[in-house]
Amino acid sequence: MKSLDLIKQETKNIVLNVLPNINIEDFSESSNLFSMGLDSVNAMTLVLKLQNNFGIKFTVSDINAGNFQSVETIVKLINEKQG
Repeated sequence: MKSLDLIKQETKNIVLNVLPNINIEDFSESSNLFSMGLDSVNAMTLVLKLQNNFGIKFTVSDINAGNFQSVETIVKLINEKQG
């Protein structure tokens, strides 16, 4: 199991890869990813990359706006899945 800090860093890197137009100065763990350009298409890319990177599987009920609102909420979900 990866540490929380490592999960946060890897999640940030994946989000920045999926949303390359994010201004890094405006990006924090609590930033709303939907207001930064996350839509249904790149959300699915994000889900797949996170699953592959962390070796986890999200259920249909895991994939919702609340869980993918920010890096913080994604990290919480990943930590629960690994826990």
